[in-house]
Amino acid sequence: MAFCLIVTVLFIWVWHHQSQFNDHSRKGFFHLTNGELDQAVEAYTKAIKNKERTIFFTQAPSAYNNLGQAYLRKEEYVPAIAAFQKTLEMSPGAVGAYINLATAYLKQDLPDAAIESCEAAIRISPDVAHLHYNLACAYALKKEDQKSIDALQRAIELDGRMRVLADEENVFDRLRSYPIFPAKPE
Repeated sequence: MAFCLIVTVLFIWVWHHQSQFNDHSRKGFFHLTNGELDQAVEAYTKAIKNKERTIFFTQAPSAYNNLGQAYLRKEEYVPAIAAFQKTLEMSPGAVGAYINLATAYLKQDLPDAAIESCEAAIRISPDVAHLHYNLACAYALKKEDQKSIDALQRAIELDGRMRVLADEENVFDRLRSYPIFPAKPE
């Protein structure tokens, strides 16, 4: 009888915190989508706390990644980096977290860390255009022009929309004379 009671209480505990995790995750997604970044951070933080209390299956890499995205959009790069690193601890193959992590490093003018993040992800998934694009940005920050152009060309080969991003990116201003950048009509 005591065993059944313990199992029931444990089940209710896990179920309650899992449902709280789900509710807060949905709220976080809603707020993130609507640009309500403070509310998104709050909701994802609550989701993560509830997930940790479920006892079983306590990891929530997507919640950490989304929390990092909210911090990134708030331009709070240190907690964003911590959230993306936590995502990668839980899910080492999460290429999106590597992209986000590299972006946060770039925003902090840490090109070496961005390069390391991109290269780690490229070893996992070599055909992701955003990885090569972030790599190109990092090399451009380091003034390693040929490496930047090579990475940017690869990004554009994988996804032609990367050219549009590059045309708007200030980090490439010094490289506009390279053939990869079309001449602007006068």
